[in-house]
Amino acid sequence: MTLTRIDCAVLSHVIGFCDTIKHLDLENCIIQCEGIQRLGPGLHKCLELGLGDNDLGDSGVKMVSEALRIPGCKIQKLWMRKVGLTDSGAEDLGSALSRNRSLTEVKLSHNVLRDSGVKLLSAALRNPECKIQKLWLANVGLTDSGAEDLLCALNKIRSLTMLNLESNSLTDRSVPALRRLILTLPSLEWIWLVENLFSWTGMKELRSLQEPGPGVKVQL
Repeated sequence: MTLTRIDCAVLSHVIGFCDTIKHLDLENCIIQCEGIQRLGPGLHKCLELGLGDNDLGDSGVKMVSEALRIPGCKIQKLWMRKVGLTDSGAEDLGSALSRNRSLTEVKLSHNVLRDSGVKLLSAALRNPECKIQKLWLANVGLTDSGAEDLLCALNKIRSLTMLNLESNSLTDRSVPALRRLILTLPSLEWIWLVENLFSWTGMKELRSLQEPGPGVKVQL
């Protein structure tokens, strides 16, 4: 389905009459920056907001970030897979995440965040009031350098249950930090690490955590 600028304006008008929207799924609707600009004033009313597979770019994500900053923002689940977000736009999103108190699930896979963008997001995740439970960062250009900051930040999030880091460039250098996260974070249930650059030895070390392990499912 394609939503034109006019469609977005009409939808925004309808949203204006709502107090709360349980689920707004706009994934793969060919929405661009101008479309999200028209929807922006009502996005904070959504409990679940799906914007994946749209060409929002950093400018469009900035408008979503503005919604996250609104006092009383209700967004709990935010899905922005493959929206054209880069490390340049990560600072604004990170700033919004550090202030938001409602988010429990964030999907940012298949964006070009790279280490610099992930480090900016990691700074936001260190907020002691962060309530993130599920975090998707698959195929974002993450290497060991960025993973060090990320895993250190996630170690402090006592609510984290699921982490997806598949299709990145992590090597055995990240194995000690991953082991610490898996062994010391009692809430963690699943971690996806497939299609990284671990050696056979590194993969063996990670698999050994499940035998008997802390009950975490490690996908390699």
